[in-house]
Amino acid sequence: MNPLLTLTATSIDLYMFMYGFFFNLDDKMHWVPELATDVPSYENGGISKDGLTLTYHLRKGVKWHDGVPFTSHDVVFTTHAILNPANNVETRVGWDRIASVEAPDDYTVKFHLKKIYASAVATYFAESGNFPVLPAHLLEKYPNLNQVPFNTQPIGTGPFKFVKWVHGDHVELEANPDYWRGAPKLKRIIERFIPTENTILTQMRTHELDAWFRAGSNLYPEIQELPALGYRIELEPSLLYAHLDLNQKNALFDDLKVRQAIAYAINRRKIVHDITHDVHEIGYSVTPKLSWAYDPDVAHYDYDLAKARQLLDEAGWTPGADGVRVKNGQRLAFTLNTVAGGKNGEATEALVQQDLRAIGIDASIKNYPAALFFAPYQQNGILTRGNYDAAFYAWVAGADPDNESLYASYEIPPVGQNDLYLVDPLIDQAEKAALSTYDQNTRKKYYSVIQKELAAQAYTIVEYYSRQIFVTSTNFSNFKPAPATTSNWNTWEWEMK
Repeated sequence: MNPLLTLTATSIDLYMFMYGFFFNLDDKMHWVPELATDVPSYENGGISKDGLTLTYHLRKGVKWHDGVPFTSHDVVFTTHAILNPANNVETRVGWDRIASVEAPDDYTVKFHLKKIYASAVATYFAESGNFPVLPAHLLEKYPNLNQVPFNTQPIGTGPFKFVKWVHGDHVELEANPDYWRGAPKLKRIIERFIPTENTILTQMRTHELDAWFRAGSNLYPEIQELPALGYRIELEPSLLYAHLDLNQKNALFDDLKVRQAIAYAINRRKIVHDITHDVHEIGYSVTPKLSWAYDPDVAHYDYDLAKARQLLDEAGWTPGADGVRVKNGQRLAFTLNTVAGGKNGEATEALVQQDLRAIGIDASIKNYPAALFFAPYQQNGILTRGNYDAAFYAWVAGADPDNESLYASYEIPPVGQNDLYLVDPLIDQAEKAALSTYDQNTRKKYYSVIQKELAAQAYTIVEYYSRQIFVTSTNFSNFKPAPATTSNWNTWEWEMK
């Protein structure tokens, strides 16, 4: 329950109930002021002329759930906690550009930067930056936050208060009567953790559940039957994209022709049609279509088994007696990895396994529970430790197109989230340049370079852009799906008849 230690989508859903950010992203991808009263810009003086100081004005009258007033001291403390190397923070990307943070008074905070950081507003205590503000009065006495009572008994400033966590089953929340916008319309929320989508579908049919966010597209035909049972279905575009990462620690993937062959062998159209029932859209770039930085003109390795075989021949991999290619006595074999129980991922793996077998690659399957697959480096996460060969999973791009933490060589874990263990000087250069100016047109040019290089080099193979399926009871009103990480941006307005 400590936002500094876990950054999964389901965790962020919960954080939006309990904690407060400077801003939330609404259903139109506009910033909604929360703990801060306005968004810093050159025009309003929130960004200094040299671009190195950001000034935030904080909302007065906000209280922590235990009644203690929220002030700038909490912001300064949380910033220092994020930067404290003793805390097992999953990523400090952007935060490490802060030279100092000061609080001139209880309701003003100034961030002084080492150099211009274009994604600052979208990162520092913004929803897309993942970290909300934490209570200094409860936590500043600890040398680190890795194992403190707060992690299972959280206190926030959000519209709902924590009541109970039944591990592996559910979290109970209750309305915060002192919420600064006024008491939420819902009195109680139970967020349940259900490991299989078929079970969720069953419980929707029996009305044990009122809402299912990000429903599995593999069950879309069955989901379409739910309106007859008193539910509405909303299919919304998102910043989510699904991809296959080829671990650059594995020498098999050193050869571009091998990576290209794998990309040509994957039948994206079949995956989108057969597995997602055309809910999702074929994609090629790591920057989704909704982003202002999206570049459609990147390399397309469309399904072509003949081309894939030709590339492997050119790379010196020849078919063995059993059909699996061999080079210098080594078989062309590796594992496919995804989240155990995720139907889309498992079904995609099966199709990719068949496609790869058709070009002489022996791909075995080994999957892991989500908690282990996405765990932080300090908890021996499969991705963060690089203990995989080819990993299929979905990722939510930020409202700002900055992806430095994912692809820059200086963000390889445990420093950042470059789980590809990728080292590409061209990408490094473009990532740095894109963050060195607040001018959107200039930034877009550099993000185009990054998109083109990633697509051409086939380090990561984008398969589709996700449209999210939201299923809600017709008795549930004021829910407004958003394309960002979470749609829980306006929970204080949610209502049940």
